[in-house]
Amino acid sequence: MMNHYKYFFIRCQDSTLWVEMKNPPVNFLTVAMLAELFDIVKQVSKDDSIRVFILTGGIEDVYIMHFSIPELLTLSTDNKKLLLNLFVKTRLTGAIFKYITTHTNWLMDCFGWYETLMLKIAKMMSGYSSSLYLWFIMQRTYFAIERLNKITIAAINGNCNGGGTELSACFDLRFMVGDHGFTLGQPEVLVNIVPGGGSTQRLPRLIGRAKALEFMLRGNQLNAEEARRIGLITDYFNKSEFRTRVQEFADLMSKRPMTAVDAIKKCVHDGMETTLRHGLSIEMEQNIRCLDTEDTINAMQAYIKYLDQHVNSIDRRKITTEALNQVVQETVKHMEEGKLYKFKH
Repeated sequence: MMNHYKYFFIRCQDSTLWVEMKNPPVNFLTVAMLAELFDIVKQVSKDDSIRVFILTGGIEDVYIMHFSIPELLTLSTDNKKLLLNLFVKTRLTGAIFKYITTHTNWLMDCFGWYETLMLKIAKMMSGYSSSLYLWFIMQRTYFAIERLNKITIAAINGNCNGGGTELSACFDLRFMVGDHGFTLGQPEVLVNIVPGGGSTQRLPRLIGRAKALEFMLRGNQLNAEEARRIGLITDYFNKSEFRTRVQEFADLMSKRPMTAVDAIKKCVHDGMETTLRHGLSIEMEQNIRCLDTEDTINAMQAYIKYLDQHVNSIDRRKITTEALNQVVQETVKHMEEGKLYKFKH
């Protein structure tokens, strides 16, 4: 991928793509940044050589301060230009508004051309009113990250608030620098607004309703240990080893077959939006999809061969419990490190 972006620097390391955000002085998130990030994610989805996608701050000790307040403030006026403020004043018109926006997002999910068209129309209108383009480009970018057919990691190398926290919640995994006093926050309530980048929906799914409500209603800051304890981040490392440790994890994840990665993500994300009954149908659909690939057949055949050589030949009457446990652990480690087989790019 070419580095032709204003706010992002891109570098590849083996099968991992590192994307660094640069909007001095403290990486305020803007609509222009979201538009570039949306394009990057769409390009990544088409690149089979990329297996892990990492987003991090490209300024020393900075991830994302929060979303641009001046851009949010313009919504107060721009919403009125489109009469959006009137739509939400009654239950009936509010229901109509929610139906239209939900249906529009559904159509954008189903048809790529419709997504492109709607974003172009909203951008053309942004000279008059920024409202629709801001909401749509934010929602579509976050959806694109969440549904990306790669393993995604938010490498939080500095303070992260508001829109930064919401953006990181779209990633599969979140790692944070833990020894420099950096914090995560969702402080929108302190300026009398809702976390409008999806946190009211994603955080309850991520950390549970009670913790999400406490986090958003207090508007307080969490250090790395607190964030890990409630499940907001996966883990934290010291700054001196942060990139190395994240890359080591990415190297391990890059050994995961991409068909299964994509299928598992579809099962989880689509399943959380429906009933258990329908979720199991989604799981069955994705299992059938995986079993219909040559990679899966080769992987299972290689595993059967390994079991015949190392496990099925065990005489249970002669092997100790400790020795049996060692065989099991070696088998699992062999699989985890991707040594059984190589997947085609």
